[in-house]
Amino acid sequence: MDTYTLFKGPKRVTLKDEDMTTDKIGRIFQVCSSSVYITDDSNIAIFAGESGFFSSVDLVARGHYEVHGDSAEVQSPDSSVRPTAGSGSVRFAFQRPSAAAGFASQASLSAPRASMSKPFQRNVFLADLVCGKWTPQKTVAIRFHEHEASVPGILAKVQDAIGSEDGSAYWKQNSRKVFAVPEQQFLDMRSKRRRLSQRDDDSQLPEVLERIEEVVLASQELPEVAQAIRGLSELTLAHRRFITFTDEERAAIKNAFACIICKGPMNDPVFAVCCQSLIACKVCFEQWQ
Repeated sequence: MDTYTLFKGPKRVTLKDEDMTTDKIGRIFQVCSSSVYITDDSNIAIFAGESGFFSSVDLVARGHYEVHGDSAEVQSPDSSVRPTAGSGSVRFAFQRPSAAAGFASQASLSAPRASMSKPFQRNVFLADLVCGKWTPQKTVAIRFHEHEASVPGILAKVQDAIGSEDGSAYWKQNSRKVFAVPEQQFLDMRSKRRRLSQRDDDSQLPEVLERIEEVVLASQELPEVAQAIRGLSELTLAHRRFITFTDEERAAIKNAFACIICKGPMNDPVFAVCCQSLIACKVCFEQWQ
């Protein structure tokens, strides 16, 4: 038998097909039965027929609908104790309100007005594990509101849509797609990945052992290499020659690279083609011209 979820503010109930009448919905949500109407996730209004029943043709099984209507007002005791004209024998009458009427009036006053929440719709792909990859087999459109946008709420809607009580244990986000996968297939995939990773580790073991052996052999040759480097250093020091200049030689070298204008070391020197020599810094030469 099909069921429907109705809500108005924080109150939510699930009704069977035979209970989808304006009278029962009005009593549950404390609204006038003559003004009751419901809206679906697309905010489309649905009205009952002349008999007061909502047609199952206009409804979606396991759908969510928001109840609208005028709040039911309970008649107060003062308004019910009014003498009627021509009733001379009855001077006054007293009527005690029932407990149900008092509870209804309190509920109608305390219940907040239903707010129009924004509806959403997302597609959930029911996938199977084929050759180590998730392959979508069926697509289910899930419609929900902002207050239902949670993992438990979506899981419950998926269970209702596919008629399964097991649910889905694995969610994967890939290219903006949401996959719902049976738990057993997810466990099989995880164990298969573990085996593949262990196999890869075993295949790389010989290569790692070979590299370790190369490092060990190279470390054994380190003393010989150090001895050869030390011998080359001693040979270089033995054949090193030091050249010393006199004061006159140092002055001649300094003057050869000195600017004839600023008398300091040349910066970006200018070469004179006529005398084949360096004469001055480039800046000094341009200012001197």
